[in-house]
Amino acid sequence: MKTVVTGAAGFIGSHIVDALRNRGDEVIGIDSLDPGVHHSAPAYLRSDVDYCFIDLRNWVPDARFGDIEAIVHLAALGGVARASRERANIVEANVGGTARLVEAASRWPKLRKLVLVSSFSIYGSNYGYRCSICGNEQDASRSVEDLAVGRYEVLCRLCRAECCVLPITEATASNPLETYGASKYMHELCFRGFSHCPVNIVRLSSVYGDRLRLDDGEATIIAKLAGWIRSGVPPQLFEDGRQLRDWVYVGDVVDTILALLHNNVPHPVVNICSGVGTTLIDACTRLSEVIGVDCRPNLVGGFRPGDMRHCLGDPSVMRTLLGRDPIRFHHGAEHAFPQVDSGCLTRPV
Repeated sequence: MKTVVTGAAGFIGSHIVDALRNRGDEVIGIDSLDPGVHHSAPAYLRSDVDYCFIDLRNWVPDARFGDIEAIVHLAALGGVARASRERANIVEANVGGTARLVEAASRWPKLRKLVLVSSFSIYGSNYGYRCSICGNEQDASRSVEDLAVGRYEVLCRLCRAECCVLPITEATASNPLETYGASKYMHELCFRGFSHCPVNIVRLSSVYGDRLRLDDGEATIIAKLAGWIRSGVPPQLFEDGRQLRDWVYVGDVVDTILALLHNNVPHPVVNICSGVGTTLIDACTRLSEVIGVDCRPNLVGGFRPGDMRHCLGDPSVMRTLLGRDPIRFHHGAEHAFPQVDSGCLTRPV
């Protein structure tokens, strides 16, 4: 199969490229090498892949693309903080680039499969909670008054008992809270009315694994925790550190996308997640173990308005595609975060 991978030089995209080449697929990789992510072309780029280093907004497909059979579209400018600073750039890149790809793809006669990589950020605050006492179901909102006195869990509006988060499913409505999430939702909307070939949308929970940049200013929370611990800097955790996060191993992302590419799957949207929540405290403990640095977090308390208490996905469809359970963070971390050479441990000043 001849496949285009956009965002091919990135953390996830490069693993997709590797897997496709290992299966014998011919791959064309497109990547802008955005300086916000890449200091230079990564060393892991392959010599047996045809790379086009260009922003999708400026891309004009040439004769190499005339017989493309599949597309994996990951290219996007990311980072919630960056998106708050560069709203126009983020939306123009993510939506404009995608629209250009859709326009080109609609003219490729051999195209038969397209996988669009989206994000859990499109769900925003639409997580549901169930009261552990009375069974009442409600949304994820928390009052400032409760947070100010250290009541961090979502509390039942009927009986004030603590509520448990419900795993979010593919049927949950989109309600992004910020510019990056909105741009990813618009990513998806760009494919409305596209009937040239089947489109599968995969929505990723936070991904970790080899090649995840720990020094990126826009890093996800798991990358920041690992980066701090590798440097011997105690992570500073808001609230009580018992917030649940659903981290998914990059190998599971790759395996799910390959299953979608190579099988007829009646699932237009697939959540890619582990389905198992890990507290920030437990994540720090596990990272400390696998990295080999004794670095315990500081619980600074307090809260940031708008923070989600818990994030948890339902991987039922993903599990069916893989034929197995997703890898839990406790096990995946061992392969994702290499141990530090004690002679190379540095502390930022």
